[in-house]
Amino acid sequence: MEMSMRAVGKVTVSLLVAILVIVTSFSYQATAKSKEPSSTSITNPDKTIQLTKLNDNVWAHTSYNVWNGTTYDHNGLIVSTSKGAVLIDTAWGNDQKTEELLQMIEKHVKQKVVLAIVTHAHDDSISGIRALLNQGIDVRSTRLTAELAVKYGYPSPNPTLDEAPVLKIGGTVIETFYPGEGHSQDNITVWLPKYKLLFGGCFVKSLEAKDLGNLLDANVEQWDDSINKVLKKYPFIKTVVAGHGNWGDKSLLFHTLDLIRQHTQK
Repeated sequence: MEMSMRAVGKVTVSLLVAILVIVTSFSYQATAKSKEPSSTSITNPDKTIQLTKLNDNVWAHTSYNVWNGTTYDHNGLIVSTSKGAVLIDTAWGNDQKTEELLQMIEKHVKQKVVLAIVTHAHDDSISGIRALLNQGIDVRSTRLTAELAVKYGYPSPNPTLDEAPVLKIGGTVIETFYPGEGHSQDNITVWLPKYKLLFGGCFVKSLEAKDLGNLLDANVEQWDDSINKVLKKYPFIKTVVAGHGNWGDKSLLFHTLDLIRQHTQK
């Protein structure tokens, strides 16, 4: 009788675990938001840049680039303010692509970019910086990102975000945050409190991501602690935009934690 009860207990626990996994998986799938072309999406003729309207004042810009023979996407943000547009990360590829992005912003968002933020010094976030600087756009970053940019062969952004992480452009507040190392030494997030929107960049993985991606400059041991700092600092997140893949809600952060745990348990 005792052995029978133990067997029933084990089955019950197994069923509960299975149900939890299914519910969690469904939650992840249900909260992912696609960037497939729609009535609020605009694509350039060669389909290497796409603008997607997230709300009345925020657009995602997605650029497509070939890396190691495979085409990948990279997301950034365009924030419309009363003083002009703020660009989060450049287009991925080259200066010409970022020049085209600026033209698309002027045509479709109907504003010129007056300020840009670079979230880390990898080429998918900074490769178009010369196009911005050539147009006199103020490009800001942390000191570490500026140092790494020069190391990687790019011009230095304006390293002001350590001392002044919160920017107010017109009536729009944009808050940058360095949570610690993760995808890279210098990765930062960008928070739009008015819209409860977090741009996680490459620091955050999309729900369709099966692994942590490029770990060349990563600190996997610290990454989970850094993610938890973001969750603690911004408890009311509604929308999360990752550096690659589809955007969604706070579940992207928990999915990133799951991927970190899976990696460390290998």
